[in-house]
Amino acid sequence: MKEFKGIVVAMVTPFNQDGSVNYEQEKKLVKHFVDKGVNGILVSGGTGEYSAMSVEERKKVIACAAEILKDTDVFCIAGVSCNATKDTVELAAYSGQVGADYVLALPPYAIPVTKEAMTDYFREIKANTSAGLMLYHFPGETNVELSPEEIVKMGREGIIDAVKNTTGMEHTMELIVENGHDQRLRISNGFDSLMLAALSCGTDAIITSGANMVPQQFVKIYNYIKNNDLHSARAVYNEIMPLLNLQEAEGSTEPGVCKYCLKLQGIDAGVPRKPVTDISEEAKEAVKTLLKKAEAVLS
Repeated sequence: MKEFKGIVVAMVTPFNQDGSVNYEQEKKLVKHFVDKGVNGILVSGGTGEYSAMSVEERKKVIACAAEILKDTDVFCIAGVSCNATKDTVELAAYSGQVGADYVLALPPYAIPVTKEAMTDYFREIKANTSAGLMLYHFPGETNVELSPEEIVKMGREGIIDAVKNTTGMEHTMELIVENGHDQRLRISNGFDSLMLAALSCGTDAIITSGANMVPQQFVKIYNYIKNNDLHSARAVYNEIMPLLNLQEAEGSTEPGVCKYCLKLQGIDAGVPRKPVTDISEEAKEAVKTLLKKAEAVLS
């Protein structure tokens, strides 16, 4: 599998007006992000609206991205979380077969399970895929929280290869320290608002919806930090942060803001799939203003 590092865009899924997946446009989106210099692309994830898609649709989306990325240095992550273990395992197995480098899975959360059952769940996924396995640790959404020690133990035992730690900086910092930069477990954070802090403290990567909108700026920040130029990284970060914060504003869904931002840049990313709606006209005006501010750092 390709090295897990750098800026990973949690890519939107382009839908046609009738709600169908636009696979031809997906190919163009993947190529767009490769050209912008990202290190990895996550498809069939939360920002990709996986929960509104069938398993078969997700297979096609994953296969499409993996095919394009196979001859590049950009790694492919496939979101495989499903409510049924059987479906998750099936999607993980398929993702490995078509060339995804990693599969990303949330812990079971719809129905409470023991920690032992949860570990067995990840063992089963791992045993049935040739891709690396990433834990998607998102306690704010799942209400399932694992300690840094528990996550590192899963890495040491070979159950997981990486973690998307979408939680607070204190937990992420404890995870980094506990892991001791052991390369058997690669660590990323999933909050745009913690990007600068997480990379500065030693995460291997950032998996971000914001890179849909301003991928080059994210890449610049990553490269500045790798070159120990925190001052320059912070300057770029300060200019894009208002746009990133807009995604979290009431009525401004991540897929909607990202897709509209891409549209302003001449890239058709389609529309959100119901029940997610398009963003308001007020939000669109805000995006226009904040995108100009974010683009100014590239000139």
